[in-house]
Amino acid sequence: MNTPPTNPPKDAMSREDLIASLTEDLTPVKRVKPVEGVALIAFATVVALVASIAVYEWWGGLLTGEASGYFIITHGLLLVLGAASTAALVTGAMPRVGTRANAPLWSAIMLAILPAGAIINLMSGNGNHAHEGLNDPVAYMCTMASLSAGALVLIAAVLFLRRGAPVSIERSAWLSGLAAGSLGTLAYGITCPLDTFSHVGLWHVAPVAIGAVFARIVVPPLIRW
Repeated sequence: MNTPPTNPPKDAMSREDLIASLTEDLTPVKRVKPVEGVALIAFATVVALVASIAVYEWWGGLLTGEASGYFIITHGLLLVLGAASTAALVTGAMPRVGTRANAPLWSAIMLAILPAGAIINLMSGNGNHAHEGLNDPVAYMCTMASLSAGALVLIAAVLFLRRGAPVSIERSAWLSGLAAGSLGTLAYGITCPLDTFSHVGLWHVAPVAIGAVFARIVVPPLIRW
């Protein structure tokens, strides 16, 4: 009686060798957690806030009741957009199956109502106060200061995305720009004593659009696998 061969088939050995060759150089890595991304972006926002206060000084109107309702609403919407974009960004850095959150889109649409209203206000002749027109250098300074603060948030977002594995590179770029623009403007904006509707509706929202477009161009090469 012949005994069956004890050696595994040749194709089985080749599969084992293939698996071994693919895994022998792999090293375990620390799992990236969404909370780490949120903490990193939040920390960058706080740093941007402290730096803005150190450079431009704190405006206490928000705490003393001097700030207008337009000022509070604008910066409240910036906070909502920044939080929604950050949450979607850190979630998108983890490959997964499921629907995408639309909160950043709806938050951006809500915020876009402000510059539309500010433009209508200026065209109607109601916004004729100082620092509301398109030729005012102080207004441009607000935009540039907000973008500078947002740069810190953008760097934090890129650092986290490089650790993760975002599947949709373009979407992650848009989200990082929205988060940087909104949170950067929030960090600087609360130091700005100009609280008219046309000013905050235009110059405290413009950095969000600029930041989103800038990030869409610059971020993809930095986070691509």
